[in-house]
Amino acid sequence: MAAKNIVIVGLGVGGFSALMAAKKISPTSHITIVERRNCDMFSSCGLPFVIEGIIPDPENLKHTLPTGSMGVEKLLLHELRSIDTGNKVIEVDDLATGTQKEIVYDSLILATGSEPFIPPIPGARELLGRGVYTLSSPEDTYTILEAASDKKHAVVMGAGPIGLEVAVALKAVGMDVVVVEMLEWAFPRAIDKDMASAVSNVLKSLGIRSMMGKAVEKVVGEDHIKAVEVGGETLDADLLVAASGVRADLSIVRDAGIEIGRFGITTNMGMMTNVKDIFAAGDSVEVTNPLSHRPWSSQLANSAFRQGTVAGTNAAGGYATYDGSLTTFVSVVGDLEVAATGFNSHFASMYGFNVVSGKAKGKTRPDWYPGGEDISVKVLADSSTGKLLGAQAVGRGAAARINVVAVALKSGLTVHELAEVELAYCPAVSETYDVLTKACDFAVRKLNK
Repeated sequence: MAAKNIVIVGLGVGGFSALMAAKKISPTSHITIVERRNCDMFSSCGLPFVIEGIIPDPENLKHTLPTGSMGVEKLLLHELRSIDTGNKVIEVDDLATGTQKEIVYDSLILATGSEPFIPPIPGARELLGRGVYTLSSPEDTYTILEAASDKKHAVVMGAGPIGLEVAVALKAVGMDVVVVEMLEWAFPRAIDKDMASAVSNVLKSLGIRSMMGKAVEKVVGEDHIKAVEVGGETLDADLLVAASGVRADLSIVRDAGIEIGRFGITTNMGMMTNVKDIFAAGDSVEVTNPLSHRPWSSQLANSAFRQGTVAGTNAAGGYATYDGSLTTFVSVVGDLEVAATGFNSHFASMYGFNVVSGKAKGKTRPDWYPGGEDISVKVLADSSTGKLLGAQAVGRGAAARINVVAVALKSGLTVHELAEVELAYCPAVSETYDVLTKACDFAVRKLNK
C-alpha cells in the first residue's frame, strides 16, 4: 500500500483512534497531527471526578503519546485556519508564535471536537470567568475548585451527564447546589420521565435541589455573579456551571465547501465527507441512526472512537464502515448507575414508531442472598413488529444490562428474541429471572397479536 501524507486535525478520542488505525493500515505513511491544546490528550469525562476529589489531580487525566517513536509529526498549539480542497492544503496558525504554515495532505481527517455551549442568557456570557464557568479542560477544574473553595452557593445549568456529575462533585466539596434543567426530567435525551424519578430521589437524598422544567432566565451581577433568576425565583449563586451541551464551530469547514447537515459535518458509512479524501469523526459529525436510518448525532466518546477508527482506516487506504450510533451511554449520579441505548420514548415516537414498553423492577441478587440492590429496566419496542427500539436501566448493574441490549440492537433482534436470550446466573451476581428478561416479557405481552 502506497504511503500517504495524512493530516489529522484534533487529538481527542476521534483523532487518537484515527491515528492508531491509520498507522496500523499504512505504517509508512507520514501522519501530521494538528492540535490547538498544549498537551496531547486528556480524558474529559474524568473532569467532574477531579472536582469531587476521586481523582486527586487534573494532570492525571493528561496523556502523552509516543509520537516520535511512531514516526508521527505532532503540532501542538496549532489551530486550523483554512482548507484549500482544490490544492489539498490546509493552513494552520501557530498559536505560540502568531505565524502561519501550510501543510499538504493526501487524506485529511477532521476531528475538531466541540466547545461548551452557553445559551444566550442575559449576564451569562458577560460574567464568563467571573463566577460563570464551563467544564471542558483540566484548567477549568482548577478554576472551579478555586472558586468553590470559599463559596457557598452553586447553580448547575443542565441535567445531562456532565451537569449531574458536576452537581454531585460540588456538593461533595461542601457547596449548596441547585440543578436547573429546561426539560422536565434528568437525562432527557436518554431516558424517560418515569425512569428519571430515581435520579431525582438520589439528588434529593444528597441534598441537591433540582428544578426541572425551568430555565435560567438571567444571571445577576456586575464584577462577579451574585444570583440567577429561575422561573421567577431568585437564587443566590456564587458560581454557575453551564453544562448545557456542546456545539462545534464549523465555519472553516463550511467555507471549504464541506457539507453541513442538521447536526454537523455530513458523513457516509466510511466517515467520508462530500469532498474527496476528507474524512471526519467525533463531536462535529452527523451520522445515521441505525434504527430510524435518519441523520443523528451522538457526541459520546465511545462513538467517536469507532468513528475515528473507520476514518483512519479509510484515509490510509483500507476499508471500514460505520453503520451509525445507538448512543449507548452510562453515567453515575452519586452511587446510582444510569444507562441507556437506542431511543427513549420521545425519540422513538418522533421517528414514527408505535411504541410499547416493558418496565420491571428487581434486585441484583435473590432476596435470600445478602447485598442485593434495586435495579429498574425499561425496554421499548415497535408494537407491530416487535422491533427492539431501546432500553434504559437505573441502579447497580445498569450498564451491564444496557450493553446486552446494545448488542441485541446491533444484531437486529426483536424484543421477543431478546427475552429468550440465556443470561448468566449466580446468586452472588444476579437473579434467576433477570430484570432485563422480565422487562422484555412485559413488553412482549403488549405487542399487537
